[in-house]
Amino acid sequence: MLTRRKFIIVLGGVTLAGLAGCGGEEEVAAACEQRPFRDDDECAVCGMFIAEFPGPKAQACLRDGRLLTFCSTSDMFVWLLQPDSVPQLRQAFVHDMGIADWDHPSDDAFIPADVAVYVTEHPVMGAMGPTLASFGSEEAARAFMAEHDGRLLGYEEIDVQVLNDLARAHIERTM
Repeated sequence: MLTRRKFIIVLGGVTLAGLAGCGGEEEVAAACEQRPFRDDDECAVCGMFIAEFPGPKAQACLRDGRLLTFCSTSDMFVWLLQPDSVPQLRQAFVHDMGIADWDHPSDDAFIPADVAVYVTEHPVMGAMGPTLASFGSEEAARAFMAEHDGRLLGYEEIDVQVLNDLARAHIERTM
């Protein structure tokens, strides 16, 4: 005989079993690919229109299927370094400046941001002034540094201090 107590235990067990299946986060099965920049694309950080600016730009695919666009690699890192951004990120992409023209980077020159190497402390300006030049190989980054100077950084080495140094360099150049 099913007593009230047994009924509550069974109901509770069924409920817990159902919830256990919901414990893991499932990713949305949405496409996650970079796409050509459009004339109406705005930077997710500063709101500037992106298409006509020089230097490396970036895109971020989110777990919910949205694509964010950034006018510079620096703005991408400003977004990435926010505490709520990383859990949303599926994959970020940057221009490989080893194969892209600085003034008009090709939409065919994207690489995953987390495998790129970056050069900071160089004089070449991007959309927002000083920027992180992104490269698909350390060799290409070193060739850029031989011509323009700078300091080589890996993806994981870029932090708030690096971005603050870029901002400080921009202020010093404009004074």
